[in-house]
Amino acid sequence: MATRYSEVPATLVPMEAGHSHYALKKILSFRAFPVYSSAESQRNGDIVAETTGLAREIQARRKAMGLTQGELAAAIGFSAAQIVSDIERGQRDVKAWELVKIADALRTTVDRLLGISERETAVRVLWRRGSAAASRDIEEVFLDRARRYALLEKWNGLPAAPELPQQELDPEVTTFADVAKMAVTVGRVLDLGSRPAAALESVLQEAFRVKLFFEPLGEDESAASAKGDFGYAVLMNAGQAPWRRNYNLAHELFHLATWDSTQRLWSPGHDEPQWLEPVEKLANAFASHLLLPAEEVEAQHQERFPGGDIDYADLVEMAREFEVSTEALVWRFRLMGKLTQDKAEAILNDPEFRREDRRTMPDYWGSTPKGPLPQRFWRLALNAYHRGELSLGRLAKILEISVSEAGAVVMTQQDDWQATAAPA
Repeated sequence: MATRYSEVPATLVPMEAGHSHYALKKILSFRAFPVYSSAESQRNGDIVAETTGLAREIQARRKAMGLTQGELAAAIGFSAAQIVSDIERGQRDVKAWELVKIADALRTTVDRLLGISERETAVRVLWRRGSAAASRDIEEVFLDRARRYALLEKWNGLPAAPELPQQELDPEVTTFADVAKMAVTVGRVLDLGSRPAAALESVLQEAFRVKLFFEPLGEDESAASAKGDFGYAVLMNAGQAPWRRNYNLAHELFHLATWDSTQRLWSPGHDEPQWLEPVEKLANAFASHLLLPAEEVEAQHQERFPGGDIDYADLVEMAREFEVSTEALVWRFRLMGKLTQDKAEAILNDPEFRREDRRTMPDYWGSTPKGPLPQRFWRLALNAYHRGELSLGRLAKILEISVSEAGAVVMTQQDDWQATAAPA
């Protein structure tokens, strides 16, 4: 499928971190619709309800998340969907603890439901593949985590993150040659060195604060990216081979580096503009040029294949050294004129080549991400706890673990937290 954009309200920080004391005082006794009686209504014995922001916000937020009243009721812990319906119609009082649970279920804050703080703006998520219906829940969690990440950076006193080098993109005129130049420029700015894949993830996270998360997305989803008030964020498929994740991260970097240009081209209300498909092809070319720099590939080709004949063992070893798939390297050779189209296809379809490729995979597979949150996220969270910015309960919620698990993690780092949890 083609790349898909979807637009959802920006998710917010966890409940404890986002609800002000003023908000909690305000909701001690609150009605979704203030009920009053006009003179005419009093004569007729009627009660007239006036719509207010809280009811509208609850309903709008629920619909934006694609939840039914029954699903929201279940998430909150209500016994029936009718309770949500009554709240949205102003026919039922909202208790303080209920409003906190409603905000938590809707991945927002009490402050925003009550209109105390500004309403969040929409954040567009760009997916490589997949339907909006299948990805909406994942998007909400993805953006929620990105906001938590940004909050942790703030609590750790980190300065503003530098912007990624923005590249101009016009799908109608930008060529593959232009994209090759973009890759060289971005690679130099990020200082990725001669083996970019080895440094890419670390540089994006540590130097540019790109918020990277991992989820087992299955075969239908490969990656997603977004830019919002939290900065840049990328969601990766944890189930893929490391060399495939490297390629997808480079692909998403192209979208982040051209984000401003594509946002100017975007027409609200259109899920998949016609220009998305050619942009995806440009992103693939960018990833290839970024991870396999022409000068380095040329030097390695001359050293390993001086006569032009491709030895499968050397080809596989070279791919592992650059931390890309063998397919990516073969097609890079093709684009550089080292192989004909027929020869490239013959190599990739040769059972002997496939056997050699599979034989070395286990040695280079590395470790699969242990959870959705990266190590840097954990370091910042633990450092914020030790600095007194977080309670143990709030730490547990931010890390998506139980309080007892959070306590165990804290105890293991009690002696050396300054060395292991310092922000980077």
